[in-house]
Amino acid sequence: MFLHRRSPALTVLGLAGSIASAAVLAACSGSQSALTPQGISQVSSAARTCVTKGGVTATPCSIQLTASAPGPVSVSVQTPKGSKGVIKEHDLCSALGIAAVSGSGTSWAVTAGSTAGKCRATFAYFNNGQKVGYARIVISNSI
Repeated sequence: MFLHRRSPALTVLGLAGSIASAAVLAACSGSQSALTPQGISQVSSAARTCVTKGGVTATPCSIQLTASAPGPVSVSVQTPKGSKGVIKEHDLCSALGIAAVSGSGTSWAVTAGSTAGKCRATFAYFNNGQKVGYARIVISNSI
């Protein structure tokens, strides 16, 4: 029977690999562990919720509704400069009772519903019948 003995160098490399793996997993899970490497900035939760494509933006992209602040909250949707087209909004917020989204063009309003929860509203931009881009907002209702 042969006994394998690890060299000290392999043990150190194994330990370093385990620590690096733990740091990556912690970063991916959103944890702000002490293992987060210096120089890598954490992405704010607002930046993660701001989803845009094709030059379409919505401001604000994250809305928090409460009993003391039920809205309406104004949402401004911007399209690429010089573009002519139509913005169509789609959400399940109303069906879930979380919030009502109303408006047209570049001006929209979000008002709290009677159900606490979180939902998304997507503002899709169409030009000549083609979907060119979109912006998505996240709505949280803690009523």
